[in-house]
Amino acid sequence: MNEIDELVDWISNPPINRGMVPYVLVLNLEEFTRSKEGMEFLKAFADRLEEYFSGRGCRLYRLSLASLVMTVADQEVLVSGVLSDTKLQLLRMIGRQLPDYFGAVDVNRITQIIDLRRDRQRALDLVRRLAAQAANVDQVSHMMDMLLLEHITKIESAYRQLGDARFADLFLRSQQIAIYEEGKPLHPVMSEFFASMAALRQHLLVGVDMRHNKNVFNQMTVTLDRIILKAIEGIKRPEQRASLNINIESVFSSDFETFEKRSLNSLRRFNFEFRIGDIMQNFNEFLAARDLIQGRGGTVAIDGLLPSLINVIDLAQLNPNMVKVFWQPGIGPELLRRRAYFDKLRQSGVVLALARVDDEDGYLTGRDLGFGMFQGYHIDKLLSTPAPVPMSEYRGVGR
Repeated sequence: MNEIDELVDWISNPPINRGMVPYVLVLNLEEFTRSKEGMEFLKAFADRLEEYFSGRGCRLYRLSLASLVMTVADQEVLVSGVLSDTKLQLLRMIGRQLPDYFGAVDVNRITQIIDLRRDRQRALDLVRRLAAQAANVDQVSHMMDMLLLEHITKIESAYRQLGDARFADLFLRSQQIAIYEEGKPLHPVMSEFFASMAALRQHLLVGVDMRHNKNVFNQMTVTLDRIILKAIEGIKRPEQRASLNINIESVFSSDFETFEKRSLNSLRRFNFEFRIGDIMQNFNEFLAARDLIQGRGGTVAIDGLLPSLINVIDLAQLNPNMVKVFWQPGIGPELLRRRAYFDKLRQSGVVLALARVDDEDGYLTGRDLGFGMFQGYHIDKLLSTPAPVPMSEYRGVGR
């Protein structure tokens, strides 16, 4: 029996006895396959992980350099320690061997732990898919060049040549944000518009690793903000409400000022999403941007909030119109423990949105907690009506 068959057999028939709880820890590390240094890091990290968990009732299966699966059979109260220890080892090695990646990789998205008492089929499907992809992931063809300032110039040049409509067709994407009200079907309330990194890599920046030169990547996102602000009116319907995920810095640019004037000094058809990390680094600037936008009739959302940060940051004091929490498989119990805090936010008039909802569990958990809005691939499947509804119809949802 080869390793894949052995792993599949363990998942199909896990040891559920004597109080032992079976889990699999899945790491999808494809982010690191785009450079020679990253590939060397993957080999060293797998060795480190195997050494660290030796003797703890865990076994590591290397489906490929980028796909690791660890079987865990332990007491339930100790399983969370396996996940946190894995993240700790990953962050330590990134900081020491790949400092350019530090802060650019979301360790919460690339590590997930699956309880085989409830999600055995999901674990099997995921392992089989990763095993099927293994041969492709390990190819040298994944090597990519580092993002440089000249690549930003290339984006600007392409925009000038293509114009709003063609550039938007190639490189901009949108995803609907839907409203939930008890007893009614999901209904789209607005579309979030954003630049697609995958499309840029496919058509314009072929062979370029965009995320791991942090300073240049941030400059690139500011450039893309300017393009979206110029192009947005030409790519959405006049009555359509748009949500734009931009940098705080971009609010004070000449392009934003022009955008605001073009909107007749009213931003009531726009929602602006600011990432929580950007807010923490530029707090005073965020307050000024928030006041400007809300003063012109627009709304402000705090984006990218992880459940672990919910009790750390006084979100109500930031006075946003919306808070977007990221869903992750298996994080339902952590969200449920924060029910009282979510209730407090809603009572203060903040709309709660659950983003990255890619499975039914996320949708059901969010509904149970009183979230008023949802976004993600699973939500796309559930939506049946394409027309947006006015902002006034969702303010205060869930109170």
